[in-house]
Order: sequence, then structure tokens, then C-alpha cells
Amino acid sequence: MLGRMMVSALALTGVAYAQTPAETPATIDCAPTPSCAVNPVQNASDRVAYDAAFFAQYNPQTALDMVRQTPGFSLDGGDDRRGFSGAVGNLLIDGLRPSTKSQSVDGILSRIPANQVVRLELLRGAAVAGDASGQAVLLNVVRTATAGSGVWEVGFERTSRDVFAPRGEASYSGRNGNVEWGVGGSIFSQYRDLPGWRRFYDGGDNYLGRAETPSPRDMREATLNGNLAFPLAGGRMSVTSQLNWWRFHADNDFLFFDDTDVADFDLLTVFEEHSGSGELGLNYDRDFGPWSMALIGLINRARYESEETGEYAGNLVGTYFQEVGQDTGETILRGTLSRSLGERHRIEFGAEGAFNSLDQQLVYAEDGGEIDLPNSNVLVEEERAEIFGSHTWRPAENWALETRLNWETSTLTFSGDTNNTVELSYWKPSVQLSRTFGANNQVRARIYRDVGQLDFGDFTSAAAVADDIIAGGNPELVPQTAWIAELGADLRFGEAALGVTLSHHQISDVADLVPIVAPNPDEDPLDPNDDFFRFDAPGNIGDGEVTRLDVNFSTPISFIPGGRITIEGMLRDSEVTDPVTGSLRTISYSPESRYEIEFRQDLPDLRFAWGISASKEGEFQAYRFNEVDTNEEGPWIDLFVETTALPNNMKLRAWAANLFDGRVNRERRFFGDLTDGDPNNDDRRGPLNRRDLRQRQFAQAPWLIVELSGRF
Repeated sequence: MLGRMMVSALALTGVAYAQTPAETPATIDCAPTPSCAVNPVQNASDRVAYDAAFFAQYNPQTALDMVRQTPGFSLDGGDDRRGFSGAVGNLLIDGLRPSTKSQSVDGILSRIPANQVVRLELLRGAAVAGDASGQAVLLNVVRTATAGSGVWEVGFERTSRDVFAPRGEASYSGRNGNVEWGVGGSIFSQYRDLPGWRRFYDGGDNYLGRAETPSPRDMREATLNGNLAFPLAGGRMSVTSQLNWWRFHADNDFLFFDDTDVADFDLLTVFEEHSGSGELGLNYDRDFGPWSMALIGLINRARYESEETGEYAGNLVGTYFQEVGQDTGETILRGTLSRSLGERHRIEFGAEGAFNSLDQQLVYAEDGGEIDLPNSNVLVEEERAEIFGSHTWRPAENWALETRLNWETSTLTFSGDTNNTVELSYWKPSVQLSRTFGANNQVRARIYRDVGQLDFGDFTSAAAVADDIIAGGNPELVPQTAWIAELGADLRFGEAALGVTLSHHQISDVADLVPIVAPNPDEDPLDPNDDFFRFDAPGNIGDGEVTRLDVNFSTPISFIPGGRITIEGMLRDSEVTDPVTGSLRTISYSPESRYEIEFRQDLPDLRFAWGISASKEGEFQAYRFNEVDTNEEGPWIDLFVETTALPNNMKLRAWAANLFDGRVNRERRFFGDLTDGDPNNDDRRGPLNRRDLRQRQFAQAPWLIVELSGRF
């Protein structure tokens, strides 16, 4: 499904030792200048606080501007998982988690005016022990009471079609006594053509022909949201809501040529998809003596529809049509109780129940005749429950030990093309030991068991005609599990910060791609043998392992006034036994590396800043039964300038995106001999018989984005 994914933090309403605004540490007592602000406030061994004055040099408009400049911290929206505990990120607002799952953490922070922020706190060690997310570091945004203030932003993006695609958002929030409220809305549009080419070769690397693949596309999105919090029955009730709508449209006229460069045939496709969704979240907190209670309820509903038509002309004639409709829902109720036992112990326990569903309806036809794709019309329902408990012990001032135990059980029910019931249950223990040393440094060691996410879309099938494959669904898929050993450190020296995590994963039931064979009574042309479908679908392929290194480093540059460089990176090495060939290989869809480097120079006296960023994700493979599909893209390099030398402290920001014309590369290698009747040669055990090289790049590079923002 195309469109921007709205992934957000949602889980417990509090965190062990999380601080409320009433419990604020002392702030820096000086003017908000860079010379004053460079020293973070140190409140405790597990808490490093950056006063609002620290960020004055960046002239922030919103809390998001401040968070992005927090040394050694990467904002994480969490995984798109079922329930609260799987979806939480590393953001707190006044010690509480935003009671939403569909709203992105970037979006939440962009609606908080910078003048409402007192400070940002990095919580580590015992300060995050017991947190459902398992994050090593959390960021707490502490706000001040205000009668009401707002933030707005308007802008546009200009790309290859000479279209000024508008974008903008506005929000207003505040507090009136014990009542807190906020409203906001945003619009977004995008027009980016992504043309490219394909080159075809046989197994002997002989040229077979080519294709030109222009790809004009546009996307639009609109969102409304609101929040309200007020005292209720001795506690506090918080309500959040969001309505979201988006649409994506693409036209493609693929032109195919033979090996003599003579036009062979055309494929004209029109693809459109849209989705509407709504969310309502409720969060109730109350203390009963030494106990703190948190209750959370969430309802999410969404409707997704897509339609694709295709027509062949020239030496190949035919049509196809595919229509998909999906209704999804998630209903969650979670409750927790926690308390301190003396100065060195804290306990928490709770339970969560959820009901999730996906109902897909699909119609696929070729040349006017409908074809039944396996597992394409399926209703998936899940009833899920989880209980958990945790204990945090501080044997000494600089040490913290956290133990946690979760047990989850779920029942998956399939009806439609597949009728089946699957029962699942898992124990998930965790032990973490952390130690603080020096002024602001902390190291940690952790061992825990993780259960992977089930994407209900992996249970349903659809056709990807332009790629000549069936994107299969597999109701036999179960979550992969892993024992993970992790070593990490959060080190801070002066104005520099380094976060590093080394982890090793021993995985059972690796989620990858598996070959599927299904009867084909319709004798579909996509199937070369006519009597059955043979395709790939998400499935489990046995045991594997992953070793991963994550690094986040930020430091000022002494010889460049106001200069700072930030580096985020990941290296990953994975290994699993291939179910087709029996040899060792990497896990499908696992990038080998990722990096993002940004240089920024702020000149506060001129109220001006500029910077350049580069990002790239390393190549990854998808191992289908008869194909190795390798993908790699980038690097993506952007240059920006911004100034607040405008009336009312407004900020004007402009950047040239994709400065050096980054590319999207893909190589598909096909194996097998379908003519000799030997099934052992029909897949990747057979010889290489074809190569398909593809490249795409944006029609305009760079493109221009301009945004003007302010507060009111």
C-alpha cells in the first residue's frame, strides 16, 4: 500500500520514575544565548535535561525543531505492531505517552509551540525500567502552563510537472486551569515523476530488449485531530481523536522494444488507491495511595480501496483489472498498576486485551474473465490477551536491575478462501542491568525474548502484474521469535554525545518468503504450467541469526562557529538457511546498512542557518522460489537554508531535495529450466535463465521545497 505510513507511539500512560511538570528540576538562570545554553541540566544519574535555552540558537518554532537538535537522540515512532506495548516509541509528553497510535510522533511534536516547552529530558536506566517499549532511552518533553498558543506552517513543493504542490498545517493548544486542550489540521500534496528503464538479458548475458517506464504520480492527504484532558473522579481523563484521508494516483505507459530496438508492445496502466481512517483514544490515570493506575482504550477503523487497470497493445494484446477493498479494525483495552517499594524497588503489573481484524475483498480479471487468486478474499480476526509484570531494583546509586515477564496468547481465525483457526502463546522474559558513571555516561546489558509482528496483509494475496508475480498470502505464517543479547552505551562529553548498541539475535521461525503451490482451475496465463499456481508468500523458514550495530553521534565542530555534525548509522549481518537451495544466505528484506549524516551551521546573530544531509540504505534481497530480487537506492542528499530574520519571528525554510539525482536500482535474476520436466530445475536450484536490470530516478533533480512557519 502506497502513501505515507502513519506510525506512532502508544502504550503505557506513564513510565517508571517519569517526571510530571510539577516535579521539575532547576533550570538555567541566564539569558537564552548559546554561551549559556550549551550546558545541559543534570538532575540525576538516569536523567539528562536540556533547558529550553539550549535550543535558542536554533530559533525553534515547534517542539519538533527542538527534538531534532537534541544531542545523541534519535526520535523513534515505534514498530507498527498490534496493541500498545508493540507500537510504542521513545517519546513522552509531560511524563505520559501520547494516547494515540495513528498519529506520528513527528506530527505530535510539530503541533506543540516551542514557547510551551520548558525543557527536554533524556531518561535512561532505572528511569525507563519497566517501560513497555523496551527502549533504552526515552525523551520527555516538559511543557509549561499556557492560556493558549498556536503554530502554523504553509509551503509548497515544486517538481518536474511545474506544479506547486501545497502543504500546510495549523494547531492551537493550551491549558485553562486543570483542563488541557488542542485542535489541529494539516494538508499535504506531492507530484513526483519517477521515470526509468529496464534492460533484459538471457542467462548468457545476451541482450534481449528494453523497456522505458515513465511513472507520473501524485499524492494528497488531509488530517484533522484534537485532544482534551480534564480531572475526573479523583484522576485525569485524556481524550484524543484523529480523522485521516489520503489518495495516490499513478499512470504508466511502459514501452517495450526487442533486441533490435524495434517497438514490440505497450502496457498502459492506471492505478489509484485511497484510504479513510478514524481513531479515538481514551486514557485515565489515578493514584490510590501508593499505587498508580493507568487505563487506556483505543479504537481504530480504516477503509482502503485500490483499482488498477492495464491494457496491452502491439505484438501483445490483452487487458487486466484488479480491485481491492480492505476493512481493518483494532480495539484495545489496557490497564496497569505500579508503585514504589521503598527507595530502591518499584513494581508494575497489568494486562491488555485486543481485537484486530482485516477483511479483504479482491476481484482480478484478464481479458474480461475473472480469475480466482488463492487467499485473496479472506477475513482475518484475532483475539489477543497479554499479562505482564516488572520489578526494578537499584542496589546502589549508580546501578539498576530490571526484570520483566510477559505472557501473551492469541487466537487467529480465517474465513473465506481459507478456513482455519490458529492458537498462539508466548513467554517473553527480559533482564536489563545498567550502570551510570562519570557525570552523564551510562552503559547497559540486556537479554530478552522478542516476538515478531504479524502483518495481516501477509495473509492475503494480490497480483503484481507489472512485476509478473503474485504477491501471495499465507495463513500458515506465525510470528518469528528471537532471543536477543544487547550491549549499549549512552555517553556524553561536553557538547558531544554518542549512543551505541550492539545486539545479537538468535531467531526461531524466521519470517521470510516461502514457495506456495495452489490448484489453478482457471488456467491463468501467469502460471506457465496452467494446472497450478506457484508463487511466493510470507512464511517461516527455520532458525537464523542477526548481528546488528547501531550508532548515533553528535558533536560541535570547533573550527566552524555554530557548526555541528550528526551521524546515525546501522550495520547488520544476517544468516539463515535457504528453503529452496539449502545454502546459507541473508534474510529477505534485511538491508545490510543504513546511514544519515547531517552538517548544520547556526549563526544566531544573523538569525540564519544552513546545512546539508546525506542518507542511504544498503542493498537488500528478496529470495523468491525462482528469483533473487536485489534492491538499492540513493544516496539522497539535501541542502537547506533557513532564517528567522522576519517579522514576528517567523521562519522561512527552503531546501533543494535530491541534490545529486539519487537513483533507485533493482536487479532481478531468474533461475530454472521449465522445459526439461525436472522440478528440481524449475527454481533457484536450476540455471540462471534471465536477468532484468531496472533503474529509476526522479524526473527533476533537485526539486524545491519552501515552507514559512510561525506562532500565534
